[in-house]
Amino acid sequence: MRYFKYGLLFLVLVLLGGFWYASPLLEVGAGYAAKMACSCHYIQGRSLDDIHSNDLNFSALPMMKLQKLEEKQGVRASFYGLVSQEAHFVEGRGCVLFVDDTLPVPDPIADPQLQLASQAWATYDTLPAGLRIDQLAVAADTAFRPLPGGGTRGLVILYDGHLVYERYADGFSADTPLLGWSMTKSVTNALVGLMVKNGKLSLDQDKLFPEWANDERASITLADLLHMNSGLEWNEAYGGVSDATQMLYRQPSMADYAAAKPLVSEPNTNWVYSSGTTNLLSQLVRNALNDEAAYATFARDSLFLPAGMHSARIEVDQSGSYVGSSYGWATARDWARFAQLYMDEGRVDDYQLLPEGWVNFSVEKAAGSDGVYGAQVWLPQSDELPSVPSDLFMFRGFQDQRIVMIPSRKCVMVRLGMNVDQSFPLQSFISEVLKALPPVE
Repeated sequence: MRYFKYGLLFLVLVLLGGFWYASPLLEVGAGYAAKMACSCHYIQGRSLDDIHSNDLNFSALPMMKLQKLEEKQGVRASFYGLVSQEAHFVEGRGCVLFVDDTLPVPDPIADPQLQLASQAWATYDTLPAGLRIDQLAVAADTAFRPLPGGGTRGLVILYDGHLVYERYADGFSADTPLLGWSMTKSVTNALVGLMVKNGKLSLDQDKLFPEWANDERASITLADLLHMNSGLEWNEAYGGVSDATQMLYRQPSMADYAAAKPLVSEPNTNWVYSSGTTNLLSQLVRNALNDEAAYATFARDSLFLPAGMHSARIEVDQSGSYVGSSYGWATARDWARFAQLYMDEGRVDDYQLLPEGWVNFSVEKAAGSDGVYGAQVWLPQSDELPSVPSDLFMFRGFQDQRIVMIPSRKCVMVRLGMNVDQSFPLQSFISEVLKALPPVE
């Protein structure tokens, strides 16, 4: 009997130790589930059952139970009642993960943007010679092949600033906002560009945060953050508890978490992909504006509305800062409009929205990146895209969100979807689209 008691005590200790070890990972999972379910429900208008089946269909996420919080407009995700997280929908701010119950969620703001129709795309009455819509349909067939965990949900192709092809999966349409994940980093690039244009920030600016002023981090410049070669310690892994998942799903202020990281290499030498770096950029925009009301509507009023992207929004963390690394939403057409802004060197019609030369700066190769990264913008990687035009650049996000821009071919390709691995056949898709385009003049 004594041995049985000791064995039972040992088992209890093992179970408690296992829960203690697994608890942070379960909190991350519950945070992901609550945040995704809230956003997909309140922004896209989908049911929790649909979201659970089609967006929380990998890793341990199917074991998360979702509960709608009617009185708070939000969603709670829990793992067998042991761990739970809540996300609350806030008008004008999107869904906010409520990770610290001693702090409030950000105040709502009026959102007239969503009452406006996005700017209409130009279409052709007569197609340019050599532009083959039948071949674009072949490319779309490639894009819509089933993938593990889902597949493509929205596809838009532009030629010379004209909408020439689009297709959507069942349940999605031209009016459905879609999450860009890390394509949002390129939106943050534009927001920083607007601040540079207005003289609020400068590329060579250093001593960026008060807590950096008197240590080795003082030498980090705004350009270093844009290039992701700041030298700050960071782990971007998504398979467990990492800097990236800790920041996104367990921190009320993502910028504070990233700003506390130590310097581990000399700035402008070592490239490390970092969502934390982008959220530092979001915080710098907030600090430079020094006006909470202006910051709350800055992306909308200064970028999205002038660019005709009336469906677009960036959600915020619990501190009220844009999650500029990850939480940008827009319809596929409006993501294409954002890409066309970069194709047009930052101009909207005849108005220079972004600074002169900003797009050229954005696609310059970042030191230490082996030529695969610019300033919050991706350049082609030989292992992923061995055969593409040399002037191609991209906005990229988790689960194969991809916007491909090829100025020499006057083409923008937007692919948005849901799959559980990076399995979208990007090289094949690009090759099929290029076959449909008029030859280079």
